[in-house]
Amino acid sequence: MARETKIVNDIQDESTAELQAQIAQLKEDIAAIAATLTDMGSRKINQVRQDASDAYNDVYEQGEDALNSLKSSACSVEQQVTDYVQERPVTSLALAAAFGYLVAALTRR
Repeated sequence: MARETKIVNDIQDESTAELQAQIAQLKEDIAAIAATLTDMGSRKINQVRQDASDAYNDVYEQGEDALNSLKSSACSVEQQVTDYVQERPVTSLALAAAFGYLVAALTRR
């Protein structure tokens, strides 16, 4: 009976050692997976930051282009009005007076 008890204890010790080795291996695997996920997350964050920066720069450039176009259009309209007033000063004065009268009439009511 003592011999059977010793055999059972030896088997249990071997099983315990195997389980401890497997647990240690699992801990290493989990640590490696966690490190991989952390690295992937860091790369994704950097990519999102770069994409956001690129999008901001694109929108900024489009805004500058639109502003420059608007300035150019305003200068063109200003030049056209100036040319019209110089070519037809009496008509321009009459139009300005009519416009002023219309605005005054609308704001009184």
